[in-house]
Amino acid sequence: MKIDELLPSYDLRARYQILVYASLEATVEAFESVDFSALPLTRFLMGLRTLMTRKRSERGSGTQLERLQRAGFIELARLPGKEIVLGVVGRFWRIDSGIITGLTAEQILHFQREGYAKAAWNFAFSSELDHVTKVSTETRIHCIGRVAKYKFRAYWLLVGPFSGIIRKEMLRMIKRKAEQTPPAVMA
Repeated sequence: MKIDELLPSYDLRARYQILVYASLEATVEAFESVDFSALPLTRFLMGLRTLMTRKRSERGSGTQLERLQRAGFIELARLPGKEIVLGVVGRFWRIDSGIITGLTAEQILHFQREGYAKAAWNFAFSSELDHVTKVSTETRIHCIGRVAKYKFRAYWLLVGPFSGIIRKEMLRMIKRKAEQTPPAVMA
């Protein structure tokens, strides 16, 4: 997977997957059209984080990628129909997440400033059988320096379980959307 090339060394990794009973194309299309901010837990937790720090982005406007980019994620790589990798740099343990905006994909990949962490997050799609698609998501965090590692681990003790719930909720949302899409009719 591309995430293996982009962030091969990391301090934390969380990975989840789900089988979707729909074609690869319908599943990728579902991913691109769902709105993760519509998920109640995601909306609640992100609302807590942004309550006093940032203006909220408009829910539902734009593509999934555009919504993620407004949240600070940058597309690091895309293998059409197979994988998309997003990245972000910040001090995630801070109330405002300390995200550095305006970085390019290349700057994120080479970022090495002490006291920060960088994250790579992917969604990968693979056709298991006809009309069965495996969707996986993986988050990798690389902490830069001892202090960042210490602070991130403390933060992750609190946030990690909720992050896992959110990722599983996202996968279920993609599954629901893809499976409700009727298969293409052959002419």
